[in-house]
Amino acid sequence: MSQIKTVLIAGGGYAGIIAANRLVRKNLPINVVLITVHEKFQERIRNHQLLAGTLKNTYTVRSLLHKKVKLIIGRIEKIEKQNKQLLLEDKSILSYDHLIYSLGVQGNIRSKNPETYVQIADVNDSARMHDILLKNKSAKITVLGAGLSGIETASELANEFPETKITIIDSNRLGNGFSQKAQNKIKDFLSKNNVKILENYEVIKYTNDGLISTQGQKIKHDVCVLANGLSASEIGFLSGLRTNRKGQVHVNQFLEVEGNPEIIGAGDCVQVVSSGYDHLRMACATAIPMGIYAAERLVFQLGFSSKKGSRPFSLAYLGKNVSLGRRDGIIQESEPNDSPKEKIWTNRNAVWIKELICKFTILSFRLEKWFDFYFWKSFPESGEKLKAEHWVTQSEK
Repeated sequence: MSQIKTVLIAGGGYAGIIAANRLVRKNLPINVVLITVHEKFQERIRNHQLLAGTLKNTYTVRSLLHKKVKLIIGRIEKIEKQNKQLLLEDKSILSYDHLIYSLGVQGNIRSKNPETYVQIADVNDSARMHDILLKNKSAKITVLGAGLSGIETASELANEFPETKITIIDSNRLGNGFSQKAQNKIKDFLSKNNVKILENYEVIKYTNDGLISTQGQKIKHDVCVLANGLSASEIGFLSGLRTNRKGQVHVNQFLEVEGNPEIIGAGDCVQVVSSGYDHLRMACATAIPMGIYAAERLVFQLGFSSKKGSRPFSLAYLGKNVSLGRRDGIIQESEPNDSPKEKIWTNRNAVWIKELICKFTILSFRLEKWFDFYFWKSFPESGEKLKAEHWVTQSEK
């Protein structure tokens, strides 16, 4: 009989949960333990709804996990990679044979005035923002960052709290990464809902009641929603793992940490540093395939059959989507490298598809308890020309 191995999964987000469910069903000589700091699942793709008060359902991590996965609620302080141990905040120590690192991300903390600033990436902050709005329904709100989260936040607030005065600011173009047609749709929606748009606007200072631009202009607010980027958990860096400026741990094309292949990374907290992966972005559309692949790669490492785990990780995007309140939205088709096509869906069709996509993530967790449910499209083989400009794929060897 094979010796039973201990597999720890650090993080109970999109990647961690689906990795646990896929892995534990393999009936291998392993114990699977997931460690997360939150009892409730942090459904970050719906944080703009939590903030605006339109979120209906919440889930516990336990309810989404296979019954054979052991769940530990605790905060990880450090990985002792030499000893293959996790140190927790309560001073307990967990030993592992293999580790899936999926600790996710947090907002970029830049403000020294937390009372008037909230992070859209943080569930507690989003709930606090809703409490603020209930007390001041005509608040002056600045949304800093016009990516997907920023657009969804500004749109949701404009619909649910029409008396508020909302300004959305970005150092780039609003809706960057969408087609021009989609960008025009987003701007038209925001303008019709009295949201002021400031593009190519650089903020250099945060004060208690406003933001200061490079030109010295001050945009005043009662509260500012920070949607201006994400940073990975600091645990990787503190544990001596190689990281980038965002704190993402470097992994190879097999999602393994160089020098420590027993640590497999998955989700927003890692960056694949092999060639051909520049198109990957932080999203649950990336984290879930990574989580499943991490499980399959671990199966292969253990000497068992896994066709997917024997090959490098590969992911082709199909599109991106953004909600514009509860009654409008955009579904954007994309090339495999995530560059936008011209085709978009809008209005009620987009709302229906977007909601289906959000529900699909929860459904995937639940069905993965029973069988291999979640599949994704691999990136085209080398030599296959894409329509996107300046993109040539390179084969992994």
